[in-house]
Amino acid sequence: MMIAFRGFGHIVILVALGITNVFAETTPAQSVIHVAGWDVYADPEHRNKTIGFKSFEEQTGYKIEFTPLNNLNQIIHHAETSKRCDVLLISNEGIEILEKMNLVKSLDTRAIPNYKDLHPNLRYTEWAQIKGKTYAVPWAWGPTGLLYDSSKVPEPESWNVLWDIRYRGKVSLWDDVSMIWTAALALGYTNVYNLTLQQLDEVKKKLLELNRQVDTYYSGEQEEIQLLASGEVLITNSWFDPSERLSKYNKKFKMVIPKEGAVGMFDSYMLSKNCQLDEISHKYINHQISPEVQRQMSHITGLAPSNIETLALMSQDEIKALHLDDQNYFRKMLLWDVMPRKHLYEQLLREIRQDHKK
Repeated sequence: MMIAFRGFGHIVILVALGITNVFAETTPAQSVIHVAGWDVYADPEHRNKTIGFKSFEEQTGYKIEFTPLNNLNQIIHHAETSKRCDVLLISNEGIEILEKMNLVKSLDTRAIPNYKDLHPNLRYTEWAQIKGKTYAVPWAWGPTGLLYDSSKVPEPESWNVLWDIRYRGKVSLWDDVSMIWTAALALGYTNVYNLTLQQLDEVKKKLLELNRQVDTYYSGEQEEIQLLASGEVLITNSWFDPSERLSKYNKKFKMVIPKEGAVGMFDSYMLSKNCQLDEISHKYINHQISPEVQRQMSHITGLAPSNIETLALMSQDEIKALHLDDQNYFRKMLLWDVMPRKHLYEQLLREIRQDHKK
């Protein structure tokens, strides 16, 4: 039987004589794809692998090596300094930054068949399209919500529950610029990425008050889960929903969007400028946005899948919990965005951290 598939500008002809795994037969056993990005996408049992790694390695013969990182600056730094990086996983506000720094190259969506099944608000958007070329393929999305222990805390209506004296010492926040956005929302501001000097001053006062509530700020996914599983923290903000993973510790956490709203994001795959495996990297991205892997990702992270065909594999309860039955839900989020005066936010963050250490 003759099998033909289109590569990048040429046709590759493969002869398959009863072979069901073409790549496993034709690639070196030690070929490795290097992926780096948000830590929450590491396989829970194999931190140096991404979610979905098993089926991809079995199908292709390529191994995945994953570098988990826990903030945007770390991802950008890795993209700039790593000698070997093929694929990056970054949040939406970092897409344009990496492109402007010439750290990524454009993708060929013809080599990513599952791209056509992405959520309408994620397919061919101004975020992923730059100068007429596609640079990012969305993989997961969701709000940075309010996570609380439902067995000990009544369902909160407002972000201001973080300042409730009843929970002093049991509150935590992500040690990230998002704490500024959270405090801004609690104050009723919606221009969270473009706060005025007066608003930033009010946010500073609000966060200085919060320092009296917070025992520990968490740095990333693993530290957050440890704090919640230990019972040290009852309320936090979180850009993913670990409720499913926390259930094995007999913890009953739930995530809500408070009445003031929430910021939100979508994370995407990008091709590193230093990628040495363009063709197989495209196949990896296509594999990751397949419904089967998307279902696995959603189950582990509590984030919504980018591929709408995934809904056929999900229960009605799962669909409702992720608001996938509301076509306008995605638009309700204040998507993470570039901050024109980021230096003011960073200075404020340093001051809050210094005060907390005292």
